[in-house]
Amino acid sequence: MREVASRTFSSFSVSGFRLMWSADVALNWAEFMEIIILSWFVLEQTESPLILGIFAALRFTGTLAAPFFGVVVDRFGRRLIFLMSRASFVVLSSTILVLSFMSMLNIFAVLLLAAFVGFSRTMDNIVRQSVLPDVVGESRLSNGVALSRTGRDVTQIIGPVCGGILMEVAGIGLSYILVVLLYSLSLLLVFLVKGLPGAIVSSYSTVSSSVLKNLFEGFRYVKSERLLVGLLVVAFVVNLTAFPLNQTLLAVSAKDVMRVGAYELGWLVGAYSFGSLLGSLLIGSLPSLGSAGKIMFIGSVFWHIGIIAMAFMEWFYPSIPLLILVGCAQSFSMVTMAMMILRYTSPEMRGRILGLRQLAVYGLPLGLLLSGYVAEDFGIFVALVLNGVIGIVLLLLSLCFWPVMFSRQRFME
Repeated sequence: MREVASRTFSSFSVSGFRLMWSADVALNWAEFMEIIILSWFVLEQTESPLILGIFAALRFTGTLAAPFFGVVVDRFGRRLIFLMSRASFVVLSSTILVLSFMSMLNIFAVLLLAAFVGFSRTMDNIVRQSVLPDVVGESRLSNGVALSRTGRDVTQIIGPVCGGILMEVAGIGLSYILVVLLYSLSLLLVFLVKGLPGAIVSSYSTVSSSVLKNLFEGFRYVKSERLLVGLLVVAFVVNLTAFPLNQTLLAVSAKDVMRVGAYELGWLVGAYSFGSLLGSLLIGSLPSLGSAGKIMFIGSVFWHIGIIAMAFMEWFYPSIPLLILVGCAQSFSMVTMAMMILRYTSPEMRGRILGLRQLAVYGLPLGLLLSGYVAEDFGIFVALVLNGVIGIVLLLLSLCFWPVMFSRQRFME
């Protein structure tokens, strides 16, 4: 038992990872509080699932620029970019705090700031993932990825519950004091991490003198690796059809079907995240991952089956165990995918490939807009069923075109 625990948490023996993990916990805690607080604010102000979908989609605007961000991460100082991305969260959340206390916060301001947050999130995701192998080392990479996901899952339990409680008890203004403090703590902890890599000079970057040429190198690299193409396609599919569940559709279901408030919504999202946490811990505890591609694919399919099942849920309490199972399936899909992308990408190309991986996240804003439109015009039941069915069909098609995802199977610690 002690050996399993030691293996599960081995990356915490690295001081830089402990600081980085804590910084990510603070950041994600604030982010998940924001999602609940602002989602409920938008729904109360507009009564429109479509506008809620637009709000959620704007939080991913940066995905369009993700390939360029990846080049920037590879070519320039990663420590500086990391600090700048974290500082931008402090500035943007402080703006909402000030507008709220001045009674000037409205839908237009929320949507505009959500778009800026989208750029910050994308840049931060790319630089954070690109430095992880340097912080934990190649031997602990799989464990580091799983523990990083575990930290996010923990905050995805705490953040929505805290956001729901604070929104109902204190209102948006006082709630945002905690959001700003958490973002500030995240910035401080990243500042304390030592040894973050700067610009990477390699045969790839010395041959090219322009950002555009570096970007094309990233595309050529992916094109030469069919495994990476398949993984990026699956990433696009799950963002298009699966992630809208916890980003917007759960809020609509809670308000319009279950007839509950922001507090209960926080618990629904928390249950989903608790399942994701269990999945991440299970993957991180494994000494090896045989059939990694199969685990990713099966997890993705069950994730969509759970979404279809949620369409038939009309009551709050029975939804809790179902959402735990759906969250667990999400982790099996996403953690394994992240491990495979990092493992099969050369170190000097990681920023660019992770930039392309973030471009696949553009499926999420498209999915959020489509889901919001369908939920508003045809109802939440139709939106959930369509997302689940379309997602399964697209996953099966991706497997037909890129069966190599099943042949690259094994990770060893």
